[in-house]
Amino acid sequence: MDQDLFFSEIELQFQKQLPFVAYRKPNQSQVDLLLQRTNDLHEVESYQESGFVFAPFKLEEKAILFPFTDCESLSLLGYNTEIQETFQGTSNTSKSDMLDHMALVERAVETMVQEGEFKKVVLSRKEVVKTDDINPVTVFKNILSFYDGAFCYIWYHPQVGLWLGATPETLLQVSRNKFSTMSLAGTQRFKDTLEVEWGEKELEEQQIVTDTIVEAIKNVIPKIEVSKTKTHQAGSLLHLKTDISGILKPSSLQLKDLVEALHPTPAVCGLPKNRAKKFILENEHYQRTYYTGFLGELNKGEVQERNRNRRNVENSAYRSSSKNTHFFVNLRSMECLNNEVHLFVGGGITTSSNPLAEWQETVFKTETMKQVL
Repeated sequence: MDQDLFFSEIELQFQKQLPFVAYRKPNQSQVDLLLQRTNDLHEVESYQESGFVFAPFKLEEKAILFPFTDCESLSLLGYNTEIQETFQGTSNTSKSDMLDHMALVERAVETMVQEGEFKKVVLSRKEVVKTDDINPVTVFKNILSFYDGAFCYIWYHPQVGLWLGATPETLLQVSRNKFSTMSLAGTQRFKDTLEVEWGEKELEEQQIVTDTIVEAIKNVIPKIEVSKTKTHQAGSLLHLKTDISGILKPSSLQLKDLVEALHPTPAVCGLPKNRAKKFILENEHYQRTYYTGFLGELNKGEVQERNRNRRNVENSAYRSSSKNTHFFVNLRSMECLNNEVHLFVGGGITTSSNPLAEWQETVFKTETMKQVL
């Protein structure tokens, strides 16, 4: 499809205040677009549905669904252009914000050392950038240009809001009887090479994440394979990554149970999960909402015939008996709200964490996100 027409469809849908999502999977060229025909708010009930899911951090709250059957589908084969300046804005980050975040990290370390209720907790913060002029579609184009190896998206529902992001982390992927996920932890700047040294804190955090995921899914996955840990690039940042996979018996797969076993992962919450989550909800000074939730395709059946869009752009039909699910953790994300852009960043805290270093890590992450702004 013509590139200009593709993005004009997004802008037109946004002007009509109708739900849509445009997204590109990691290391792929195709950008997919779903345009929901009405502004109805659909929710996921059983994970037997089929559509695009947008889920919050709190799993007890309902996930939003764009049903494939209620959406028109378009695709763009490839997008490549230079980063564009989108708006002039000012950040409200101050020294008091830095001190507050450092105090939060100190409180978490003290709790782990003195009470031992959890081994790790992921603490985050929100940075507000004020602006009078922002074009979300241009921001999305910049995200596509900057993050080749991430899941890039722009998502909108008039009853929920407008979100954009580029996440490097898969929550889970199921194709036929093959299941896969990953553990992701640690952050440092990319400086022209993947051959870098990692500190004890980052290596410890990564091993904790990996072990916890394996423990959570071992009753669902008959046989689990764990790869060697490697350095993974996401934009201008590097992370530690371990791939985890297994073969499922078709009769044993209960997708809802698998999602609940994995989410929230140690990479966005901590462990033990429930105790770390309790600390987050009681001590973080804002509501994460959809940050550190998850999003992606649910039960996308290739047996379905793609809709023809109202511009008569051809979308080929394709046939298979399989259904594919691919969810990504909603990291490196932002929410556009009135004349503000809310940037969300965080980091894993263990007993060896340094409060100042943890603050600086969040600054690195916001600097990366601001490059697309």
